[in-house]
Amino acid sequence: MVAADRAAVAAIERDSPNPLPSAGEAVFADRLAAFPERCLVAGPERAVAGCAIAPPGRLGTVPALGPAHIDIPQAPDCLRLHDVALRPARRGRGPVPALLARLDALARAQRMLALTAVHGAETLRSRHGFAAASGDNATLAAYGATARVMTRAVR
Repeated sequence: MVAADRAAVAAIERDSPNPLPSAGEAVFADRLAAFPERCLVAGPERAVAGCAIAPPGRLGTVPALGPAHIDIPQAPDCLRLHDVALRPARRGRGPVPALLARLDALARAQRMLALTAVHGAETLRSRHGFAAASGDNATLAAYGATARVMTRAVR
């Protein structure tokens, strides 16, 4: 992702079926400044079809819902897929495997990817190799009753 992609990424997230609050362009600016190599977009020739924001994290932790800034923990042991969204027209057309392959390459040192599946996305995430894992239940509750922590070994 580059600065010129922020508006498109914010629009994709805002238009997603996810009922959680939209992060907005300012949040993506903060994330791009904090960990640019882990702010990915999918799409041909700068036509942004989707995004994945994956800061280093700790297994078993769940990021607090809402803060604009994500603190990078000491001794991270995973990459945490924090914001993942696709334009509706691109769903099921290949961006997710391509993004996951790029994330796998970034996560070689940590050897794990982690995410919080929300609003029934557990089945979709399991199709890409993620499995339910334990997590901080107090923080997880803010994401909704069906939220689940999921992990996947790097491939």
